[in-house]
Amino acid sequence: MAEGFKRGEVGSQVNSWMPSTNTVTPSGFTSSIAPYGLRLQQTVLTSGTLGGTATGSSLLNPSATVPIPAGITFVYAICVAGGAGGTAGSGAGGAGAGGVAWGWTLANSSCIVGAGGASGVAGNYTRYGNVIAGAPAGTSVGTALLGAGGVGGASNGGASGAGGTNYWGIPGGTAGTATIAAGVGSGAGGGYGTNTLTIAGAGGNGISGGGGGGIGTASVPTTAGAGGSGLAGGGGGRSVNGTTNTGGAGGNGINILTGAITTGGAQNTGNGGGGGGVAGNGGSASSTVGGAGGLGGGGGGAGVNTGGAGGNGILYLYY
Repeated sequence: MAEGFKRGEVGSQVNSWMPSTNTVTPSGFTSSIAPYGLRLQQTVLTSGTLGGTATGSSLLNPSATVPIPAGITFVYAICVAGGAGGTAGSGAGGAGAGGVAWGWTLANSSCIVGAGGASGVAGNYTRYGNVIAGAPAGTSVGTALLGAGGVGGASNGGASGAGGTNYWGIPGGTAGTATIAAGVGSGAGGGYGTNTLTIAGAGGNGISGGGGGGIGTASVPTTAGAGGSGLAGGGGGRSVNGTTNTGGAGGNGINILTGAITTGGAQNTGNGGGGGGVAGNGGSASSTVGGAGGLGGGGGGAGVNTGGAGGNGILYLYY
């Protein structure tokens, strides 16, 4: 008797059919991260949910529970860390985006969903089981962890930050310098800050974008570095002392569920825009405050008085 299924047929059915519908055709992009054949069951935020029944938490309250039905042994998790807050002051740099990690792990009843950082404060990591997305640093002396983007350098000579190597071991990008652009990586490098050039270095592109560099060159038109783009975008840098001052725009992100672009925020009178997150657009800057990072790890933009807050992390669970 011939086999009921020829080799490869079962796998193709699982990959192309979802229990909720038989007409869904996931895009080529989302299929590389979101798994075929499984339904998104829970979306966990730092407080409450977006359509699940779980309650998320920030690092200040890491005891949240995630109800997983009996009989479920493995869960596919997509973790996004909270973005860092943009730095404040003359020629300040934009913040890096939160790290992104994905993969299978044993079902677990607890989770940590990291909140975004306040002005100049690091973001917080997100974890489910053994899948961990790392936090970006709040200043260039800090270290971007597990796939987070690096912070942009300040115009007074503050070094930009390198990006972090992610959960899967994909290397982070190098920090930008006066002669070398910020590196591409899982966590991209931060852009170079300057008080001699007319345009500061942009944050690198990667899975998580780096922050744009600040600029403080006098007597010429100046433009701060834009945040790097990725699944989550970095924040834009701040511009001061020029005959005209243009802040850096926030980097764009990508909605993991749909593949749609989440836009970075616009600059305002030299202050940087916030980076787009995996689930929300970055905020535009005001005349005094950098733009906030979008939901799902967007980095905050730099501001004269206050940097924009980083976007909160998010957790997606499939089974």
